[in-house]
Amino acid sequence: TAGTIAKELGAEKHGARCDVVYPATTREIDANLLVKDCDEEIAAVERRLGARGPARVRAFFFQDAEQKKRLMGAAHTYIAKPWREEVYLQLGSYPHPVLGHEIAHVVAGSFGRGPFRIAGSLGGLFPNPGLIEGVAVATSPDDDELTDLEWAAAMKRRNALPPMSRVFSVGFLGESAAKSYTLAGAFVRWVLDTKGSAAVRAWYGGEPLEKIFGESFAAIDAKFRASLDAIVLPPAAEAYVASKFERPSVFGRKCPHVVDALRKHADTCREGHQIERARGLYDDALALDPNEQHVLLARGIMEMRSGDAARGRREVTALAGDERQPLAVRNKAREALADDDLLSGKTDLAASEYSDLAAQTPDEDTARALEVKASAARDPDARPAITTLLIAAPSTDPPQAGRRENPTTSWSRPADPALAASMLGEWRGKTGSPLATYLLGKSEIARGYYALAATDFDAVLAAPETPELTPRIRREALRQRAAAACALGDAAAIARVRALAEAPNGVYAGSAGGRREGVVRLLDRCAP
Repeated sequence: TAGTIAKELGAEKHGARCDVVYPATTREIDANLLVKDCDEEIAAVERRLGARGPARVRAFFFQDAEQKKRLMGAAHTYIAKPWREEVYLQLGSYPHPVLGHEIAHVVAGSFGRGPFRIAGSLGGLFPNPGLIEGVAVATSPDDDELTDLEWAAAMKRRNALPPMSRVFSVGFLGESAAKSYTLAGAFVRWVLDTKGSAAVRAWYGGEPLEKIFGESFAAIDAKFRASLDAIVLPPAAEAYVASKFERPSVFGRKCPHVVDALRKHADTCREGHQIERARGLYDDALALDPNEQHVLLARGIMEMRSGDAARGRREVTALAGDERQPLAVRNKAREALADDDLLSGKTDLAASEYSDLAAQTPDEDTARALEVKASAARDPDARPAITTLLIAAPSTDPPQAGRRENPTTSWSRPADPALAASMLGEWRGKTGSPLATYLLGKSEIARGYYALAATDFDAVLAAPETPELTPRIRREALRQRAAAACALGDAAAIARVRALAEAPNGVYAGSAGGRREGVVRLLDRCAP
């Protein structure tokens, strides 16, 4: 029950509209940010929907997925219960990546139908998952490199855009979650922009969309598709659509829950260097689904690092060249091969491959990590820290910054951010590298040291342009600086970051719109 969960978690704080229940071991500063985050999200969602949600929302934050599963049943799935005015999530950094989405479900309950306060026919008893999730995505979108409308435009240009009538029916469950959520959010966003929030509220509350527009759903869909033609996309977006959305839905996979559980257990064994046990678990998963590419890739990487290196290299090379595999899987395989080249001392080959991969993907986070790895391959001073941070830790004492490590060094331990932090400090102390400063800032903000991170990100944003400070790295520095400014309630910094984000020739010049939109949205909701 809510009472037993609250008792188990052990702590509670109350904001203007939020009652936040959280583990008693949580730091005071982090607990206060949970309340701030929740109150800000309620206000932002209500402004977007033009509606008043419940007087108070109760947000349960669990220590991790396992505690959440034990106490309320859902491990990795975040949950909103509009009829109870509650949300259930794992702890996360400020701003929480999913809190706004779940809050949107609760606010939408103010104009939802039936006992569960949702969108659907038969008085809400037969849910419309596309509309339920579409309103949440459109109201509190993530900060992917492309906006949902941009992804929809890219799908249209690849002839991969299904009829919207399918998205807003049980067909929603027939596609991958990423595709269904993205398209539902894109269409609802278009309706919001075209007809306003009152129309979306009416549609959610049971009024047919055809009546709101005064024409058939097919005609509405045609107008939506026509609007996508005006969207300008980065060159790689269309090619990358397949890699982002090709993974089948849970109903299109063989024994998906068992396979995923086996892979997770195998990954844990691999991290603990129980190679034989991990190999057996990977093989068990592949016996159920021989085409599960993520298991094939994980097993191949493990063999390259800690088992039969020649076999692992062959398996990963085969995945990289298999045109039947999604582009994202092929690219991850190519990245794993480049990692292997870097670890074995083939630095020029690794640098070339990282740079080539980074140029091909519009996925901001993936491409930025590839750029950082390319710097490690080119710069001996950067190599020990970045390798330990992103790829693998050495099995013996770490190599010294500035000293070319022995190519035969064993890098069999998992990446170790704690060890890498000390190495980053050593690297920055020796060279003054702004890339080291950026990576230290990322480490600091992930651990809640907002003032320290703010100083480091300010230094990065003020540094002159260099090959290692790519546009993607500068954009991420700005995004993290915005988070630090909001966490600290620093009005002057919020204004400075906004000016940088909105500058026509600033860090977002020439990029797609998703990341800039995410930063501006955060600044809008946290500004004093």
